[in-house]
Amino acid sequence: MTGTAPRQSEGMNEYEYLREQRYFAIVTGSLERHAADEAAGLGARIMQPVPRGFSFCGDQAALYRVIISSRLIQRVLAPLASFVCHTEKQLYKKSRELIDWPGLFPVEKTFGIQSNVSGSKITHSLYAGQLLKDAICDSFRERGGQRPNFSTRDADLFFNLHLKDNKATISLDLCGKSMHKRGYRWQAGPAPLQETLAALLVHLSGWDKRRVFLDPMCGSGTILAEALMSACNVPASYLRKDSGYQFLPDHDATLFEKIRAAANSQIKPLPEGLIQGSDIQLRNVEIARQNLASLPYGELVELKASRFQDLDRQEGRLIVTNPPYGVRLGDENSIKRLYNELGDFLKQKCPASESYILCGDKTLVPELRLRAHWKKNLKNGDLEVALAKILVR
Repeated sequence: MTGTAPRQSEGMNEYEYLREQRYFAIVTGSLERHAADEAAGLGARIMQPVPRGFSFCGDQAALYRVIISSRLIQRVLAPLASFVCHTEKQLYKKSRELIDWPGLFPVEKTFGIQSNVSGSKITHSLYAGQLLKDAICDSFRERGGQRPNFSTRDADLFFNLHLKDNKATISLDLCGKSMHKRGYRWQAGPAPLQETLAALLVHLSGWDKRRVFLDPMCGSGTILAEALMSACNVPASYLRKDSGYQFLPDHDATLFEKIRAAANSQIKPLPEGLIQGSDIQLRNVEIARQNLASLPYGELVELKASRFQDLDRQEGRLIVTNPPYGVRLGDENSIKRLYNELGDFLKQKCPASESYILCGDKTLVPELRLRAHWKKNLKNGDLEVALAKILVR
């Protein structure tokens, strides 16, 4: 989509998101409150928190700031239409009646559908998505004889169908791919940490950007990358190639580019030695270096191949790390021994440091053999994890 003025579409004023300037943010479990606070800081007005998401209101500028800068949100949806839906016929018919599909996107664009069904007479998500797909394609055929192509993965835009308790909501996904896919991860090690959770760890640490930040088991460098983006004010969307918001009937390309340029203008250099990482595997260090090189000042992150046990004294550090566990390590005894040794490292080599240890199982926290100042239960995807704050005087 090009041009500077918002496009007009027949019936666009009837779209649900336009009536109240209301949108919906999808987040992973345990991030809801933090993501809502972040969105509020970007100018959004939080309306209705629910598990794994929240509704928010805001003008176009606030919406664009959320899309460009949010580090914790997975997806942003613009609701197009909602309606009571008890039957397949209702879903198909209302989808065609309430939404001007050929007015939303040109026939040469490929579209996809994400569907979720619960507590409704229509019980299968894939079938519900197929009905919506048929409604969209038939709308195009009726208008001009040609239908757009459909893709489940590499589409130009995605629609979201949420059918709960016999109420359907159809939305436009404003970023296409999940917003946690920053674009810097060229390669990943086994069981990589999701970027949004890594960003939350940096946030929860309360890092002041002055104390040296250390990840002594950095893997492919996700925590280091999120620390870098935070320290240097790099927008979360800096490398992303989003596709979705351009298809909003009221999209203002000039305003979007103005806000993106303003966000990019806040990027600042990384002080030498401020962010450091290490890993026992040289291959992981090489992957982390390649991933970080995609970001501004990523080459200034100090990396080395080393066991954390062999690192020099790390006094006064802020330590944030995700120790290997489960598929990344192996048997239970090896995991417990690793946590024992990590606790010894913190106690003996990290005086006056503050540590945030993401444990793959909350029962592993005691294996550090250090008192946790606090512990928070979080989720890495569908995996239950625990974050422990350790203070060493």
